[in-house]
Amino acid sequence: MNTSLFRLADRMNGVESSPTVRLNALATEMIRAGKDVINLTAGETDFETPEAIKQAAIAAITAGKTRYTAPHGIPELRKAVAGWFDTEFGLTYEPKQITVSSGVKQGLFHLMLATVGKGDEVLIPSPYWVSYPEMARIAGGTPVILPGDGKFTLDADQIKRQLNERTRLLILNSPNNPCGGMYSRSEMEAVARVLEGTSVLVASDEIYSSLIYDGAEFVSFASLSPDAYKRTITFNGLSKSHAMTGWRVGFAAGEVSVIEALGILQAQSSTHITTFVQTAAVAALQKNAMDFPPRLREMQARRDLTVRILKSILHLKMEIPQGAFYAFPDLSWYLEAFKGGSVALAEYLLNEAGVAVVPGKPFGNDQCIRISFAKDLKSLETGLSRLQGALQKIRH
Repeated sequence: MNTSLFRLADRMNGVESSPTVRLNALATEMIRAGKDVINLTAGETDFETPEAIKQAAIAAITAGKTRYTAPHGIPELRKAVAGWFDTEFGLTYEPKQITVSSGVKQGLFHLMLATVGKGDEVLIPSPYWVSYPEMARIAGGTPVILPGDGKFTLDADQIKRQLNERTRLLILNSPNNPCGGMYSRSEMEAVARVLEGTSVLVASDEIYSSLIYDGAEFVSFASLSPDAYKRTITFNGLSKSHAMTGWRVGFAAGEVSVIEALGILQAQSSTHITTFVQTAAVAALQKNAMDFPPRLREMQARRDLTVRILKSILHLKMEIPQGAFYAFPDLSWYLEAFKGGSVALAEYLLNEAGVAVVPGKPFGNDQCIRISFAKDLKSLETGLSRLQGALQKIRH
C-alpha cells in the first residue's frame, strides 16, 4: 500500500529510470564493497579529459568566468560549434542556429518538449537508446517503435508505412547505441526522399560520430539534401570524442525557430551550461585533432578484441560494431534457460561471473545484452572471458 501523501503527475506513469545508469551504479557499489566485478555497462571511456581542456577550465575560473551567460551559450562557443560542424561534417550553420545544452540528452529532451504534444507520434527505429521512448512519453507523445530485422538497417518503406498526420518526429542514431551499427548513405538517402513533402522533423543523434572503425563512412543526415538540412536538428557534443562526459556539453544545430525554442526551455530550467565549462569547450573544439587519433586506435583495438572473443562463443550471433563502443550480441539460445529474459541473464552474469552488462530489453531487443568495450584491454579480456565461461555453464 502506498502511504505517500503526494501524488505524482500522470506524465510519470510508465516512465522508467535508465537501466544503464542503474546497473552501472550497482556494479560500482559492488566494486566499492570489495567484490571482484568487471563493469562493462558504462557509456563512457576510461580516457582522461585532455590536459589542455582542463587547464582552459581552470584559467576561466581564475579569470572570474563564473557568472550567468545567455541560455544558448557564449558567442565564442556558438561560433566555434558552427565552425566545427563545417570542418567535421561539411554542414554550414550560423551561430544563431546553434544552442548548447547540458549534454545531448538534455537537448533531445528539450526538443521533445518543444515539438511533441499529446497525440503526436515519434518514430524510433530499433534497437534504440533507452531514453528516446521515455522522453516521448514525458512530452505527451506516443513512441512508435520500428522493429529491426536482426541487422542494423534503416528501412525507408517501413517508415513510409508509418507516416500519418500525427507523425511529428523521427529519431535517428548513427553510430548506434546499443549496437554500434551505422546507417549507410543509401539507406539515409532513401529515408530523406520519403520525408520530402511532409512536416516530419528529424532528430539526428550523432554523438558517436568520432568513433568510427575500419575506415567506414560517417554520413550526417542533414548533409544529404537541402530538404534534409531544413528538417533536421543535428545533435552532437564533447562527451564521447573528448572524454568529457561529466562536463555535460551538447550541441544542437538547425532551423532557427526550433533552436530558439530549445533556448527558451533551457532559460526556464537550467538557465545555461556551466560558464567556465563553455570556455573549456571552445578550447576542446580547437584542440581535438592532436588528442583523438591515438585514442581512436586504442578503441579500435578494444573493438577487435571484443569481436574476436564474442565470435568464438558458440550459439552467439552478433553484427560487428562499426562505430561507438558497444557490442549487442544476440544470446537467444542461452536465454531459453531464463524466464526473465535479458534482465535475468544480466543478473546471472553479474552474480555468477562478476561481469556487469546491460540487458537488451530496454533497448528494444530482449534477446540481446549490451556490452561496453570502453575499457582497458586487460580488464576487457578478463571480463569477456568470464562472460564466456558463465555462458558455457548454461544448458549443459
